[in-house]
Amino acid sequence: MKLVLHNLTYHDCPVAVREKVTLAPERRGAMLRQMHHCPEVSEALILQTCNRLEFFLYVNKDFDSEAFLAEMLAPCGSEAVDAWRQHSREAVGMDVVRHLFEVAAGLDSQMVGENQILAQVKSAYAESLKARMSRLVLHRLLHNAFRVGKAVRTRTDINCGAVSIGLAAVELARAKVNLPSASAMIIGAGENAELVARYLAKAGLSRLVVANRDIHKAREMARRFEAGEAIGLVEMIARLSEVDVLIASTAATVPILTRDGVEWTLADRDRPLLVIDIAVPRDIDPAVGQLDCVTLYNIDDLDEQIRANREKRGSEIPKARAIVDDFVAAFSLWYDSLDLVPLISKLTQTGLDLARSEAKRYARDFGAGNDEKLQAFAESLVRKVLHGPISFIKDGGGEPSAEQLQAIDLVNKMFLSQGKRTSPPKDMV
Repeated sequence: MKLVLHNLTYHDCPVAVREKVTLAPERRGAMLRQMHHCPEVSEALILQTCNRLEFFLYVNKDFDSEAFLAEMLAPCGSEAVDAWRQHSREAVGMDVVRHLFEVAAGLDSQMVGENQILAQVKSAYAESLKARMSRLVLHRLLHNAFRVGKAVRTRTDINCGAVSIGLAAVELARAKVNLPSASAMIIGAGENAELVARYLAKAGLSRLVVANRDIHKAREMARRFEAGEAIGLVEMIARLSEVDVLIASTAATVPILTRDGVEWTLADRDRPLLVIDIAVPRDIDPAVGQLDCVTLYNIDDLDEQIRANREKRGSEIPKARAIVDDFVAAFSLWYDSLDLVPLISKLTQTGLDLARSEAKRYARDFGAGNDEKLQAFAESLVRKVLHGPISFIKDGGGEPSAEQLQAIDLVNKMFLSQGKRTSPPKDMV
C-alpha cells in the first residue's frame, strides 16, 4: 500500500483555474462513496477550501491514482479535467504527512497561521468518516494532524491576532477607504462572511448591509452587529448605489453579479466602489471591474496583505516547522511499523493453526468432551510463547535494530516460507 496526495493549490494555480475544479459537498460525498467500492482504494479524504483541492488516498502500490482521479472528475466537465491534469501535483509517503501537518498548522495557508483551516480539515475528516473511507491510516494521520495544529498554535505565536483571508480583505479595504465614514455590503452569511463583518466592525465601519439568498440567515448575522441591516439578493443590485465597499463571500457556483446586471445601476454613480471578491468560485464577474467607477480585487490580489502577514509571523515559522518535524518523525515510525503487521499476523496464524492441528490430533487421548478445552489450552500456550518474539519484533513500533531485522528474517525463513508444512514431523513429537 502507499499513502498518496494529489492536489491543486493557490501556490501555482490562479483562482481563475481553481474555480473550475470546485466540488460541492454533494459531489465530494458521491466521489467518496464511489471510492468505497473501488478495491484498489482502501482510504480516502477530500479537502476543499478556497485555496486548495486535495485528495489524500491510501491505495495499492501499483494503482494509477492520477488517472483514477481524472476519471472521477470527468462529470465536472472537460475544463475541470484539463485544469486538474495541467496544475495538479503528486506527493507520496512522508511528503504527504508533512504537507497535511503543515496545512493543519496554518503553515501552508495563504495567510500564515490562520485558524479556519483546522476546522476545514476536521470537516473533511467528518465527510470521509461518513463515507467509511477513513480507517487505520487516515484515522491516525488526521488525529495527529489535529494535534499538530493545536501544538503549533499553543507553543508558538504563529497566529498572534486574528488571521484569515477575511482579515486581509478588510485590511485592503481599510487601505483604500475611510471605513469609519463609509458603508459596506457583504454578500453571504457564512463563516467567512461573518469574519469579514467582525473585522469591519473592529475597523469602525459606519454602516453594514448583509445580502444573502436566505434572508433569515442575513438577519441573524446583521443582528449581531449594531450597524447591521439585512436584505435579500433581489434587493442587492438596487442598493449598490448606497455603499462604498462590497465584499463577496458565498458558496455560489456561478457569478452573483455580472456586468450586464449592475451596469445600469452604477451608470450614474459619482464616487468609486471598491469590490473585493474572496469567493472560489468567484462571486463577481471579472467584467464588472471594467466599469469606470469600480475597482475589483479577487482572492489572488491580496498578496500585499499576505506578505505583511508572513513578515510579522516569520520568526515563528522555524519553531512551528520544528514541531511539525517531531510529529512527522513519530508518525513515520508508526507508518513503517505497518509493514510488520502482515508478518506478525502470519506468524500468529501459523502458530494457532499448528496448535489446533495438534489439539485435534491428540484429543482422543484426553477423553470425550475435552476437545474444546485442549484446543483452548494449545492456543493459549502458543500465544504466550509468541508474545516475547512478537514484542521483540515490534519493539513498541520503534525503528528496527539490526538484531530485530535478523529476527524478522529468521521468522520469515522458519515459519512463513512458501511450501513449508505447519506441523512438525512425527519423530519430533
